[in-house]
Formats: sequence, C-alpha cells, structure tokens
Amino acid sequence: MIIKKEKIDFETFCKVIEGTVVHGPKSMKIFHLANRISHVINPYTAIFLENKRKTIRQERIRSNTPCAIVFEKDQLIDEFLPHVTYIKVEDMEKSYWNFVRHYRQMYEIPVFAITGTCGKTTVKEMIAHILRGKYNVEATKKSRNGPHRNFGYLCGITEETDVAVFETPVDNPGLLEYNCMYFQPTIGMITNIGVDHLELCGTIENYIQAKGEIIKGLGYKGTLILNSDDEKTKKISLADYKGKLIYFGVHSRADYQASDIDFVPNGMEFTLSYQHIEYKAFVPGYGEHQVYNALSAIAAVHQMGFGISEAIERLESFINLANHLETVIGYNRSLIIDDTWKSNPTSIEACLKVLEKIGSDKKRIAVIGSSSWLGEKESDIHREIGEMISNYRVDILIAYGTFASKIAEGAKVMEGEVLTCATSVELEKLLLPILNQDTALLLKTCMRDKSIKKLVSMLKNTPK
Repeated sequence: MIIKKEKIDFETFCKVIEGTVVHGPKSMKIFHLANRISHVINPYTAIFLENKRKTIRQERIRSNTPCAIVFEKDQLIDEFLPHVTYIKVEDMEKSYWNFVRHYRQMYEIPVFAITGTCGKTTVKEMIAHILRGKYNVEATKKSRNGPHRNFGYLCGITEETDVAVFETPVDNPGLLEYNCMYFQPTIGMITNIGVDHLELCGTIENYIQAKGEIIKGLGYKGTLILNSDDEKTKKISLADYKGKLIYFGVHSRADYQASDIDFVPNGMEFTLSYQHIEYKAFVPGYGEHQVYNALSAIAAVHQMGFGISEAIERLESFINLANHLETVIGYNRSLIIDDTWKSNPTSIEACLKVLEKIGSDKKRIAVIGSSSWLGEKESDIHREIGEMISNYRVDILIAYGTFASKIAEGAKVMEGEVLTCATSVELEKLLLPILNQDTALLLKTCMRDKSIKKLVSMLKNTPK
C-alpha cells in the first residue's frame, strides 16, 4: 500500500472524498493508504475507517504519525491525537469508492483479472513471471485474494507500475463484480468452470453466472480470454459483450491451440499454434491442465504485445507453487505427488491423470480427501467423485475425511482396493507400511484440513 512518490496532494484528496478537516494539521503529504487501522505500518498514511464502530480507538497509529484519519460524521473520536489530521465525511462508503475510482483512473496501464475454478493462481503467477522479464508488475500475492486485500493491491499500483495482474475469486454471487470495481480490468480471463463454491452460490447455474460477472467487470469491453474446451464457460452469455474475444484450447478450435502434448522430465512439452505459426514449448509441472495454464498465460501476455517465443522462453524458468501438484521423492523413496492446496472434482481428475501417467510403472495410491464449499449436494458430489475415480487406474484408493464413505461408495466398482479413514492418524497408519520405491502416492486434500499438514510434510521429506 505504498505510494513511492507523493502522487495525491492533500487538497485533491479531500476534494475527491468530499471531506472536511475538523482537527489537526490542515495539510500533510500522503505516501501510504489503508482502509483499516490494523494495516497502518508507516507515517504519512491516509486511513479510511470503513468499519461501523461508533468509537474509534487509535492506539495502533500513535507510533505512525503524522497521518490522516477519514471518519464518518456519526463516528466518535475517543481522543484527538497530536500530529493526526482528522477528516470528516458525510457518507464513508461514497467517499471511499470515490477515492477508489479516482486512484485507479490515475494509471492507464493493462490490468488483468484472472478467475476460474482451477488454475487461476498458477496462471496469474505465470503471467506475472513472464512479464517481469520486461516490466514492473503489481500482482496479488500467492493465493491471498480475499476482498479485504483489494484496497492494498490497488494502492500498490504506482507511477512505476507497468502492468497489474490480479486473481479475482468467486465465493458467492456479486464478489467478482465487487473485485472488479477496485481493479477495473482491461483484460479478463476465465480459466475453466467446474463444480465449486456451491455453499454460497447455491446451484451450479448460479456459480457459472457468478463467473460470468467478469464481463460486467470489464465494462463489456476490453479483452476477454476463454477456454474453448470448457463446456460450462460456453453457458455464459456473450450477447452484451462488445470487446475482443480470445480463445485458448487443446481439443476445440482456438486462437492459441496446443497439440503434440507429451510428458517429459519435470514438465510438459507441446506445440503451440497461433495464426498458422507453430512454436515448440515446455512448461514445468505435469499434466494436460498445466498445458492449459501455459496456453492461457501466453495468450494473455501476447495481448499486450509480449512476443510468443519470448513468453515461451520465460515460462521455462517458472517455479510452481508449493502443494500444487508438487512431485518429490519422499518417504521410503516413494514418489509423492502433493496437491493438498485445494480440492474439487475438476482438480481431482487432473491429479488422477497425472498419477496414472507418471506412476505408470509403480503401484498407484491415491489419498482423496473431502472437498469443501459444495453446499447441500456435497454428499452426492462426493459419491460422483468416487465414480470418477473408478475410471482411472488406481491400485489403492484411500478415501479420507468427513465424506470418505461417500467417495468409497461411488468407487465401489473400481478394480483396485478401496479403504476409508477419518483422521490423519489413521491415514498415517495405513500409508507408512505400504510406501516404498515402487509406489506413487497422490495426496489430494483441501487446505481447510490443517490436521494433515504434518503428515504431508513428513512424507515429502526425502530420507538421508
């Protein structure tokens, strides 16, 4: 949230937010911005008090003065601190959003908004990695994309920023549109749409439409990048969209298309075709889904003039995020595939394809945990997950967690052995005796399950 060079003079700031100085110095320099007192870590910060607490406690800012506090007329100040400018506004929400719009409009740069059920964090990281070869990039950090972080990411854009890349999640209807109100993206992307976040979206149809909010977020213009192979994405109406449409894909016709996909040491090789020109490419990380990630990232940077060959070269040095299909030789020399960041049907199937391929010469063990955010139909969806697992070559399936029995019920027709367990202690007792250099183990659980972290860490540590 640092403005490296004073960009907003105090008089303009007060005018934009329609604020009046009621106590303290009548002017100050603004180098930092925050919308929570807990986010104040430097002097010369302008703070919007968005919460509705009637009494404002200010202990946090005593060591970070001079600063300015913007408060609503009905809020009470418990104490006027020295070297603090107090600015009163009639309507905090109006003042806050006036400032957000003003600040974003100060910078005419490409801004990416990346959404999707799976791959959005990886694609966002790929885009940022490629662009950092030539540009100063502001981006969301890892998977830290909660709405409370938006203001900080927006204010991370400065006069030195060339491009911004933001991950825009969808937990509930309206959230994507809300995120776009901050970032006002010029280039949007939907990586894919699977089954997820039904807890708040209610139905898959609502979830699809929530992803479709990216169109309104783009202001029905700009550039929208879509997966040509994704059936649920095709259900989003593009009737009102007036911007540029770009497609990436493998099996359907697309502007950026991959073929000749092959597993090679440490990643995937493929041929990228664009306007009848073919490019040989490599992306670190296993799976056809990783090819989709690479395709979409290359398509995205190409929209702002980054050369395809140069993008492919940059992508070769990309480092995947931890717990995202991370492969290591671990416990008792077994091959460990760690994908314990998030779990939903789409990502589970992607992992099973990788296990089947890179574990083809080993005994294949899959630990499949319960998925979260699936709403009222979570029992049925876990049973369907089990049915889907039975379509892949898995020698031992260990269904784990709250819905282990439902997964096992769905997988009852599979040829391999099906086991269930409820706790990480039980899981450890099942796994340790059967792991050796001739086994490949897929660990697929959700980040919400903190109890399994210690076991995963132990399994991944390569023995001396």
